[in-house]
Amino acid sequence: MLTHKLQIEYKPTQLFLPVNVEHMIDESDPVVSFREVIGGLNLSRYIKTSRKGRHDYHPEAMLQLILFGFMENIRSLRQLEKACQVDIRFMYLGRGITPSFMAFQRFIDEKLTESIDDIFYAINQFFIAKQEVDIRVLHVDGTKIEANAHKFSFVWKKAVLNHQAKLYLKISKLLKEAAIEFDVDVEIREAYEPQHLEPLRMMLEQAVEKDGIAFVYGKGNHKPRIQRAFERVTEFQDKLKEYQNHLLICGDRNSYSKSDHDATFMHGKEDYYSKTGIFKPYYNVQIGVSNEYILHYGIYSNPTDTKTWIPFFDEFYKRYRMYPKTPVADAGYGSYDNYMYNLSCGMELSMKYNTFSKEEEKSFQKNLYNIKNMRLEEDRLISEDGQVYRYSHEYQKNTGVYPNIKQVYVHQAWEESFKEKGIPQKISRDIVLLQMQDHAKQLLKSEEGIQLRIRRSIEVEGAFGDIKANCEYTRIQRRGFKGVSTEICLVLIGYNVRKYHAKKHRILN
Repeated sequence: MLTHKLQIEYKPTQLFLPVNVEHMIDESDPVVSFREVIGGLNLSRYIKTSRKGRHDYHPEAMLQLILFGFMENIRSLRQLEKACQVDIRFMYLGRGITPSFMAFQRFIDEKLTESIDDIFYAINQFFIAKQEVDIRVLHVDGTKIEANAHKFSFVWKKAVLNHQAKLYLKISKLLKEAAIEFDVDVEIREAYEPQHLEPLRMMLEQAVEKDGIAFVYGKGNHKPRIQRAFERVTEFQDKLKEYQNHLLICGDRNSYSKSDHDATFMHGKEDYYSKTGIFKPYYNVQIGVSNEYILHYGIYSNPTDTKTWIPFFDEFYKRYRMYPKTPVADAGYGSYDNYMYNLSCGMELSMKYNTFSKEEEKSFQKNLYNIKNMRLEEDRLISEDGQVYRYSHEYQKNTGVYPNIKQVYVHQAWEESFKEKGIPQKISRDIVLLQMQDHAKQLLKSEEGIQLRIRRSIEVEGAFGDIKANCEYTRIQRRGFKGVSTEICLVLIGYNVRKYHAKKHRILN
C-alpha cells in the first residue's frame, strides 16, 4: 500500500534545480563562442548608467541578451522576451532576468543607440587580433534594403517644384486682382515666401473687423468677396509652407517617404509586396569585408553606389586611422572622383569601371567612334574607318569633387549626311581618366587582380546572401536614420559573431 501511494503522489514536473546552468550547455554551442568574443570587452564603458531614480536591469546583461539574440537571428523584441523565459542559453547570459520587450526597447533607444557603433568596432578589433584579419585588403559592395514605410507614401521633388511654380502664378494673379479690387499696393515677384502674403492677409482681416463682415459657410450661402480673398490668401500661405517643408526634407535627394523621412525611393530588384521591380523606399547599405568579417559599414540615402565611396572611406579612416591598400569593388564605384580619391589617399585603383567587362565584347569593339577604339597620333584621333579628328580645345569640368579637364577633338570635314551614318562631329577625351582606367585594367587583369575579384564575389556577396536570404532580412523594422543605423549595426554584429563561431569550428573539424 505504501508503494502504491508513492506512485500516485509522484509528479513528472517536480522541481529540479541545477547547481550551474553553464554545465548544461554544450561546448560547441554558439553561446560559448559569443562569450569568447564579448567576454574580453569592457561593456560598461559603452553604456551610460545613472544612479538616480529606479534601477533598471544591469546594462551589460541587457546588451549581451540583445547581441546574442541578433546572433541567433532573433530580431523581434517580443521573441527576445520569450527566449529569456524558455531558452537556457539566454538564462545563462542574463543570470535569470526576464526583461519585457518594452524594457529592451527602452534600453536600445536610451542607451544603446549612441554607443552601438563603438561596440561594433571594438568587437572588430577582437576579430582582427584573434583571426589575423588583413585590413589592408577590403572588399566593398552595397545593397538596398527596404525601409519600414508604405510604398505609396512618396513625395517627389520634381513634382513639388512643378506645383510650386504653378502656385507662384496663382499668387501673382491673386495679387493683381487684389490691387484692383481693394485698392492696395502689392509687389509682384517671381517666387514667394509665406511672409510675402502676410501684409495682404492682415489688411483683409482688418477690413473684415472694421466693416463687421460675417463669414458664412455651407451650401446656399453666398460668400462675400473679401471672405473669398481672405480664404485664398490663407490657403496659398499654407501651400507655400507645405512645399517648403517638402523641399527641406528632400534636400539633395529626389524623393522621400512620408512614413520615414530618411528613406529614399529607389529602383530595387524586387518588391517586398508583389515581388516586382518598382520604386520603393529603401536605404543603401554599404559594407567592407575582409577575411569574411564585415569590418566597416555605411548607410546612405542616395541610390547610386558611386557617391558613397568617399564618405565610406572617410569614416573608415576615422575608425581605423588608416586606409586599406587595396579596396576591391565592382563597376559601380569606378568613377573619376573615386579614382582620384584613391590616389590622394594612397589606395590602389582596384575598382572596375563602367566599360571594364564590355571592352571584351564584339559590340563594344565594333563601335568605331568610341575613344578606346581610336588611335592617337600627335594632335589627331583616327578611327579605324579613316575618320580624322583634330585637337580643338580643352575645358575644365567642376561638377564633381575633383576638377576634370577634357580635350575636344573636331572632325575637319564633317557633313550633315554623316549624322545618319552615326559619325559624330566632336569627340571628348579625358586623358587622366583613361590613364587611370588603363592602370586599373592592368591590375584587375593580373593574377593578383583575378584572385581579388574572385574573393570579392565570395566574401561581400556571400555576406549579403547570408543576411538577406538565410536570415530573411529583407526589410528594416525601425524608422529614422538613427533607428535604422542601430538595427543594421546589430544585424552586422550578429553576422560577424556567427562567422567567428563557424570559422572556429571549421578549423577544429
